[in-house]
Amino acid sequence: MSLQRSLYVIINNFAGGGRTRQTWLQIASKLYQHNIDYTAHFTQAPKHATNLAYDLALKYSTRPAEQAPILLVLGGDGTLHEALNGLQQVPKNLVPLAYIPCGSGNDFARGVGITTDPQKALAQILNAKQPLMLDIGRCHDLQRQTTSYFSNNIGIGFDANVVHITNRSVTKKYLNKYHAGSLAYLASLVKAFFTQKAFPLTVTADDGQPQQFDRGFVVTTTNHPYFGGGVPILASASVYSHHLDLVVMERVNALYFILLFAFMFRQWHTKMPPVHHFHIKKLRIQTTTPEFGQADGEDLGHRTFDLEFSVAQQAFWFVPNK
Repeated sequence: MSLQRSLYVIINNFAGGGRTRQTWLQIASKLYQHNIDYTAHFTQAPKHATNLAYDLALKYSTRPAEQAPILLVLGGDGTLHEALNGLQQVPKNLVPLAYIPCGSGNDFARGVGITTDPQKALAQILNAKQPLMLDIGRCHDLQRQTTSYFSNNIGIGFDANVVHITNRSVTKKYLNKYHAGSLAYLASLVKAFFTQKAFPLTVTADDGQPQQFDRGFVVTTTNHPYFGGGVPILASASVYSHHLDLVVMERVNALYFILLFAFMFRQWHTKMPPVHHFHIKKLRIQTTTPEFGQADGEDLGHRTFDLEFSVAQQAFWFVPNK
């Protein structure tokens, strides 16, 4: 088990309630044992991982692909999101991305087959012989004229409201200390349900025909099955399909919502009348009222949205669990 390429490591000490530093010490010891060359960089502020990844990709954009190091991220889905966006900003990005999940949700790892055990996740990286091309989402914000990328999903409405509440809660920090960070999302569900109102939206899919929804509630464009720390919003979503999946769930009463939420774990919810599913390569979503938004668990604020989605790809470096 040896790696022929060097590692450029980005560590977010604040992910997962601060457990990442201890995890990194264990990983660094293993890299030393295997005589693997690496440089380590600790994030100092929001978007620092984006800047580090961008500088790395730019540096190697004019060199042979095999000379580029592997970018290894230790952190949560938000840190991975930042690093991914840094790489994708460089048109000729030759840097493959590796990931050891240390966050509270870890939905990307769950969705692509990376274990949440750091030592085993490292073994998945060291056992890989070549990069693995995976789908990611591309999102063009027509209001702000910006383009960003996501590995998990972008949500408007309920799930974004949950993220907004969770990221500001003391509960998340407390649960992270006991390796139960995903429970923080569940603790925010009730509050989000009663504060999130139905909202109108327009969805324009591949066929170019706009569809109107008057009572939008959960509006999530996803790249793989999971959101919210392990909730299976759509089992058929895949990073290998070259499509994105949009789930629109309309506002229902509390008891029916609980039923729908329970049905998600059996994947029966897509057969229920208030749930609509789109399997698409291109998509546009427009809202006319200010709503919460989230991208890979990162808060996008409270505003109106006009977003165009499409599929992009990123090279990753790991052997997925079967």
